[in-house]
Amino acid sequence: MDEQEDQTTLQAVHRLMIEMVETRQKMKTVKDQLKDVMEQNDEYRAIAEELKGLSEKRARAKKLLESDKDFQLVNSELEELKFKFKDLQEIMSHHLVTYFSETQATEIETPDGDSMQVVVSAKLGKSTA
Repeated sequence: MDEQEDQTTLQAVHRLMIEMVETRQKMKTVKDQLKDVMEQNDEYRAIAEELKGLSEKRARAKKLLESDKDFQLVNSELEELKFKFKDLQEIMSHHLVTYFSETQATEIETPDGDSMQVVVSAKLGKSTA
């Protein structure tokens, strides 16, 4: 890519950044309006109150469960598996980016012989300044 193309891409990124901020602000405004409309509906308010009561009951039941030894054991195992799976996903992502970078292939064959699409994604992180 030459410098002109780099500059055009950077300008496009900058334009999109501005449009994304504007759209996020508009989304917040519309969400607030939607919330107001919902809260003005009597049936919605009644059901929301019911749900609040049920949520409180659920929280109390969960607290009781958390003191159960069997629950603690199984929950601990689940948390370990979640952590392992997230770690495996990060490793897979790294390998797929490397695979795509090396081959430019957008499909990969599984050990079973199936074909899967390789999806390469990028997004902006938090501000560094």
